[in-house]
Amino acid sequence: MPPSASTLLNRFVAKAKFRHLQVLIALCEVGSMRRAAGAVNMTQPAISQLIRELETLLETELFFRHAKGVEPTEATKELLPVARRVLAALEDGSEGLANRLQQQGGVVRVSASPAALGGIIQGRLDSFATQHPSIQLHLWQTADTDPLGGVADNAIDVICTREPAVIPEGWAFERCVEDRLIAVCGSTHPLAARVEISSEELGASKWLLNRVGSVARDRFEDVAQENDWPQAARCQVIMHIPELTKDMLTSGKYLAVLPRSVAAPWIASGEIRELPTEIDTPLRPLGLLWAASRAGPATEAFVTHMRGFGGLR
Repeated sequence: MPPSASTLLNRFVAKAKFRHLQVLIALCEVGSMRRAAGAVNMTQPAISQLIRELETLLETELFFRHAKGVEPTEATKELLPVARRVLAALEDGSEGLANRLQQQGGVVRVSASPAALGGIIQGRLDSFATQHPSIQLHLWQTADTDPLGGVADNAIDVICTREPAVIPEGWAFERCVEDRLIAVCGSTHPLAARVEISSEELGASKWLLNRVGSVARDRFEDVAQENDWPQAARCQVIMHIPELTKDMLTSGKYLAVLPRSVAAPWIASGEIRELPTEIDTPLRPLGLLWAASRAGPATEAFVTHMRGFGGLR
């Protein structure tokens, strides 16, 4: 009879080692005992022994052996993402502990949506690092569709995001930057220098599309329908990566609807131009979501620094 989940958990806690997980990941990545041994600085017999130990612990085969190397079984494919999360958490913990032991400055874990990166973070990291050289800052970009990821397991100290409809218990949102939707184009686009643009000219232009369901996409579709813009005006390359949107815009061929916070750094550099259109629409403000009651001095320092900037760039 296969072991139950409780049995496997007890075995992991009692007998599994981080080295087992490290070897499992290495073997999945390189597909060879010899190459995995080199990747983790061990001998091939030691690698084989660790895998045998883990297979005994789990009572299942983890790799199919063949002449060219090894292939993970379905059980290994199930275990692999768990192993990666465990080692990633260990790496983060090691960074934080080392910072605490070596510098006494603390660690701040920050996630930011693309809009918040442009509206709050960009252009302010150097001043933070200069003023707080002993604080270690870990910064991740999060998707607009899941801005509150990391709240449940306390994996994040500060979330830079648009004001949420529901604020998690124990957390508070501080407004930092007002925002709005705007129409933009590259600096070489024929409409870039225009003070007035007709609806006909906008309808004849090629537009980059945002993801379906986004505020920007909904606003574009409303304006396009109101003005009877042709379907040919839509470019069918739909991107979820701001830098790729910027790359397309700088070609001088396209227009796009974006939060001004996202476009602000590009507008400041002169690569992108804001256009006068009826698309201009207010958005919920950007700010900092954090749990002040459990925040340490490093988190408080980061929030204080970022809240010192206001308005819309």
